[in-house]
Amino acid sequence: MEMDLPVCLIENTADGKLRVNAEATEILSKISQPVVVVAIVGLYRTGKSYLMNKLARCQKCFDLGSTVQAKTKGIWMQCLPHPTREGHTLVLLDTEGLGDVEKGDKMHDMWIFCLAVLLSSALVYNSKAVINEDAIEKLHYVSEMAEFIKVRSKDNDNDEAEFSRYFPIFIWAVRDVTLKLVFNGKPITEDEYLEKALMIQKGESSRKVDQRNMTRDCIRMYFKTRKCFMFDLPTGDKEVLQNMDETSEDQLSKAFMAQTKKFCDYIYNNAEVKCVGDMHKVTGETLAKLATFYTEAISSSNATCMEDMVANISVAENTAAVKEATEYYEKKMKEQVKLPTETLDQILELSAECEKEASKIFLKRSFKDTELHFHKQFLEIKEQKKSEFLKRNDMESRRYCEKLIKELSKDLENSLTKGSYVTLGGYQIFKEEMERIEEKYNNEPRKGTKAGDVLQDFKKSKEMISITIMMNDKALSDQQKKIEEDKVSKEAKELQLKIEESQRSEENKKMEHQRKIMEENFRELVEKGNNENRLLMEQLKSIRGTKEKERDLYRSQGDEEHAMMYQEQINDLSRKEKEAKSFNWLPLVEAGFMAIASCFLPPSVVLAGAIFSGVRQLFRK
Repeated sequence: MEMDLPVCLIENTADGKLRVNAEATEILSKISQPVVVVAIVGLYRTGKSYLMNKLARCQKCFDLGSTVQAKTKGIWMQCLPHPTREGHTLVLLDTEGLGDVEKGDKMHDMWIFCLAVLLSSALVYNSKAVINEDAIEKLHYVSEMAEFIKVRSKDNDNDEAEFSRYFPIFIWAVRDVTLKLVFNGKPITEDEYLEKALMIQKGESSRKVDQRNMTRDCIRMYFKTRKCFMFDLPTGDKEVLQNMDETSEDQLSKAFMAQTKKFCDYIYNNAEVKCVGDMHKVTGETLAKLATFYTEAISSSNATCMEDMVANISVAENTAAVKEATEYYEKKMKEQVKLPTETLDQILELSAECEKEASKIFLKRSFKDTELHFHKQFLEIKEQKKSEFLKRNDMESRRYCEKLIKELSKDLENSLTKGSYVTLGGYQIFKEEMERIEEKYNNEPRKGTKAGDVLQDFKKSKEMISITIMMNDKALSDQQKKIEEDKVSKEAKELQLKIEESQRSEENKKMEHQRKIMEENFRELVEKGNNENRLLMEQLKSIRGTKEKERDLYRSQGDEEHAMMYQEQINDLSRKEKEAKSFNWLPLVEAGFMAIASCFLPPSVVLAGAIFSGVRQLFRK
C-alpha cells in the first residue's frame, strides 16, 4: 500500500501523554505483507526528515521546515512498496526531534526514543558534524532504556544483555561533516570511526564521564549491528539549505548526493523485516498492534515487557491465523467445487488441496502456539466447514437425482394410477419399465454422490407394488409366482446389503482422507518446529559471535572488567545454543497432536500411531 502523504502514527495528547492515531492503524491493518520498519531519531533541526524523504523517494513527503522551530511532532509514518524486496512494505517513521526547548519534558523524549527502538528493524540516529563527547552525551537515552524496557516480566540479571536479540540495527548518520577520517596518521573508514568513538574512555572518573561511558557500553551491548554514514554539507548556499524540499539534486554537491544514495542503498539491502518472538515476521496489521501495545505501556509509565507483548501478540496473531486460514478454505472450496461432484473421492481430493493450502496459511502466521490450542481450533472450524460442504454435496446430489428419477418414472406412475399393470402379462411389462427407468437413470451424467442411494430408495419403494402386480398376474403360475417372490425378496436383501456396504465405504474413505490430512498436518508442524529451532540456533550463534568480538576488543585494550562481562553473556548464549541443539521437537509435538487427532479419528487409529509412523521416520533420518 502506497500513501500520498505521511500520517501521524503516534500523537501527543493534551495531558502530555502519547496515543496511537486510529487513521494510521487503519492503514496498517490493511497491509498483509511483511514490513521493514525504519525509524529515525535525533536532535530537532538536524535534517532527519530529509533522509526519510530520500528513503521514500519523495521530495516533500515529510515536512522539512526551514526555521529553528521543530516541525515534526510525535511519530509520523509513510508506507510504500519496498524498493528492492518484492512482496514487502517499507514503513518509514519520522520522529519528533529530541531536545526541543519548547517541550521542556525530557521524559517525553525518552518515550519517543523507546518507541522508535521497539517498533523499528533499523534505527537511524541523526546528528551533526562529529561523534564526540557531546554527541555521545546527547544519546544518553540508550543507557536509560533499561528502565522502560524489560525482556521478561520477572526480574532477570541478563535482561539488558538480551536486548541485542530484539533491537534493530543501529545506523549513526553524521551530517555536515568537515573533518577528515584519519586516525594516528592513517585513513580509517566511517565504521571504524564510529567504533573508536564508542570505546570506553579511560581517565579520571566523573559523573559525566561515567554516564558517557555507560552510553557507549549500552550502544555496543544493545545493537549487535552498527553502521556509520558521514555526509558532507549539501551546499554552501544558505538559501538552498533552508529550502531543501524545493531544491533539485543538481543544486547539491555530488559528494553529498553520492553519500545519500549509499545510505539509502544500505537501508534497502540490510534493514530486515521487523520480527517479534525471535523470528515471527511482522505485517502491517501486527505493527499496528505493536504500536498500540507499546504506546499504552509507555504512556502509563510502566516498563514495557517484550515477553508480555509477545504473549499478547501471539494470541492476536493466532486468532487471526485461524480466521484467515478457515476463510481461505471456505472461499477456495466455493470457487473450485461445483456441486454436486460425481463421486465422494472427487470432493475429498479437492478438499485435500484446499486444506493443505489453508494449513500452510495457518502455520505461516501462527506462533508461540505451544499447547496447540489454536491449531486445534483451526482444525475444528475447518472440519466443520468441510462437513457442511460434504452435506451440501449430498443434498444437491439427492435433490437432482430425486428430480431426475421422478421425471423418468412419470409414465410408470401414470400407468400405476390407471391400473394398467393389473392385466394378463402386466408383471412382465412392469419389470421391463423398471429396467428401462434404471438404464436411463444410470446413463445420465453428474448425478453425484447420492445417485446409488436414490435409485435404491426408488426400487425399494416399488417392492410391494411389484409383488402385488405379480400376485394378480394370471399369466404366471403359482410356481412362477413363488420363484419371482423369492427372487424379489433376495434382491431386497442384496439391496440392503449394498446400501450398508456403500455407507461403510463412504465412512472408510472419509476416515482415510482424514488420516492423511492429519498426517500431513503433523509433518508440517514438526517441520515448522525444527526450522524455528534451527533459526534460533543461527540467531544465538550470530549474537554470540558479535559478543566474542566485543570481548576480544576489550581484552586487547586491557579492559578485563568489560571483557568478563561479555564472557558471561557468551557463556549464557552458549548454554542456550546447546539447549536448542539438544531439544527434540518431535515428542512434544507428537504428544499434543495425539490429543488433537483423537478428536477427529477413531481411537484405534490414533492409538496405533498410524498417522505418526511415516513422519517419525522422515524426521529421524
